[in-house]
Amino acid sequence: MPDRAARHEFDGKLRQALDNPRLHTNLTAFQQGWRSARDRATGDIDFATLRADMKRAKFTISGNLDRYLGEFRDAAVGAGAHVHDAVDASAANRIVLDIARQHGISLIAKSKSMVSEEIEFNHAAEALGHRVVETDLGEWIVQIRHERPSHMVMPAVHLSRQEIGVDMSGALDREISRESIAEQVGSARDEIRGTFFRAGMGITGANALIAESGTVMMVTNEGNGRLCASLPPVHVVLAGIEKLVPSFEDAVTQMRLLARSATAQRITSYTSFITGPTPGHEMHIVLVNNGRRAMAALPEFEEALHCIRCAACANVCPPYREVGGHAFGYIYSGAIGLVVTKFHHGLDAAAGPQSLCLSCNACETVCPVGIPLPRQILDVRAMVVEEFGIKQPKRTALALHARPRTANLALRIARRMQRPLPRGSTLLRTRRLPFVRGQTRWRSLPLLAD
Repeated sequence: MPDRAARHEFDGKLRQALDNPRLHTNLTAFQQGWRSARDRATGDIDFATLRADMKRAKFTISGNLDRYLGEFRDAAVGAGAHVHDAVDASAANRIVLDIARQHGISLIAKSKSMVSEEIEFNHAAEALGHRVVETDLGEWIVQIRHERPSHMVMPAVHLSRQEIGVDMSGALDREISRESIAEQVGSARDEIRGTFFRAGMGITGANALIAESGTVMMVTNEGNGRLCASLPPVHVVLAGIEKLVPSFEDAVTQMRLLARSATAQRITSYTSFITGPTPGHEMHIVLVNNGRRAMAALPEFEEALHCIRCAACANVCPPYREVGGHAFGYIYSGAIGLVVTKFHHGLDAAAGPQSLCLSCNACETVCPVGIPLPRQILDVRAMVVEEFGIKQPKRTALALHARPRTANLALRIARRMQRPLPRGSTLLRTRRLPFVRGQTRWRSLPLLAD
């Protein structure tokens, strides 16, 4: 069985999600709106051709990773940036916090960075006395709630404006409207704005790292990324090594796919190409491995490194709609999260979330780089079974299905045994029947057909 603490954490998140009826309502409205808007946004491009082009560029990188890492490093250093390699999460945190210590930095402004969530940077920084302020609106909201993002692109998508109003009122110690989104956004902007000018370090992520020029491409809708990159005297980019693309042309292809797949926009409000530091400032680029080379070494998982973090797989996922990203994932949510969690955080962390996948294959149909996510999730599931085994009742049922004659006999016996139960119904409604009461405690089961 998975580690008891990991299993307990997953069970708690799952129960909390299932006990929150508003979560399903919020996410259903989001998914329905996103799908229709996404289909309109992709209607004016040749999506299949762009997807094939992006896939080809990503295969070029994953098949020649060290070559393109070297090319990017040489170009970035030539432009004045410092480039660091981090083998794992601890190394990445140590590199960034050493830079902060060397410059006497106490306040850190952060733009959205899923890699910073992956390495749990905020916890590491705060443990050493640094104050970290999330400047992306959604990230700031989940920060004041002491939560992780529930979605890779829209961190607070699981919340309604009424819930956000309550949280902001508590955090700001004054009444904030539960209904006016404009008032909520304005209040958050006023609270966050001064951080850009006072912070000694700004941390951003990267949507792409362009090998031919050492350029960081950053795509945002709020402008906070540009402020984090340009106002504090030290700019740190946290990026996974898989963010490499060979050329500017490939970066533009990604840009055309990313906004349409992530937020159903033709283009985001801000797209920044950063080559070297702001004059008079420092720029540090931390290239994070943390399990990515292990993925690259396994042919069945290599394509997971092609992900451009659009979260389209979560936006069409039925289980995600029911329980949200805190249960359907670990740090990375959605289908891609079920795949990469094993490599970033271990099989214990992946075991619970992967069990929620229905294998409906919806994720693969919208993925802008055509990652075979359903197959990869099954591969992770096989790893979980190999490592932890499966419970005896399920093992018995699977063994029975492997023997058709025995299974047929067992079903005939079961059909006869169920005759006293239905009382004219086609459903089994009881909480006291042995073997199945765990399933009938919260739902009715269909009876076996005659």
